[in-house]
Amino acid sequence: MFNLISKYYYQLQIQGLILVNPCRLFDRINQLEWYKRTHRQWFDEINLKTNTRVLEIGSATGTLTNYIAETGSIPIGLDSSSKMIKLARKNHPAISFIQASALELAFKKETFDAVIAASLLNIIPDKDLLLKEIFRATNQGGKISVLVPSKNFGDSDLLRLQQTESVSGFSAAAMKAWHNKPPKMSAEEITVILTQAGFTKIKSKYYLQGMVISVTAVKPILNHS
Repeated sequence: MFNLISKYYYQLQIQGLILVNPCRLFDRINQLEWYKRTHRQWFDEINLKTNTRVLEIGSATGTLTNYIAETGSIPIGLDSSSKMIKLARKNHPAISFIQASALELAFKKETFDAVIAASLLNIIPDKDLLLKEIFRATNQGGKISVLVPSKNFGDSDLLRLQQTESVSGFSAAAMKAWHNKPPKMSAEEITVILTQAGFTKIKSKYYLQGMVISVTAVKPILNHS
């Protein structure tokens, strides 16, 4: 009975933070071991060189952006939320953060060697415009990568994952919320829209026993000859 009450308490706490203080919610989730590990593994496997200029769209409170800087890349974090950006700047004053819309990137053509976005492509209605902006901002030969919840991951899969990760309390509730609340996509769907946007060399990979999927691609180098 106590465990059941505790489970609902944390679920209600997350619901309340979504409504009242999403900035605080993201900051707490960013510190969870399984969440932090997944994002770091995803970024590491994009396999970027030192001093690569990276744009992270939807950087929230800047936890992953800071890790990107620690790996030797040069990141800029971008988020539409002024509160997220304010906290990101407070937490990581040495890193550049910009408040702006993902659909109207305030950068010149071919500014970045890589552009990444976690839990963004799945929630943006105008995916074509988002990818058009990402394509424009990425250097020829540069990489882009997105991370989204997988459509093929079900409730029984979540229970197995929670048991494997030995999560409880707030951590278990956060994992369930990430599974239940956001729109989901499949690798096939993402591959189609990335191809239509002009990207090539598209590869996908699953994390957290298939709960989330990353899709990485390359902006082709134009032949001017």
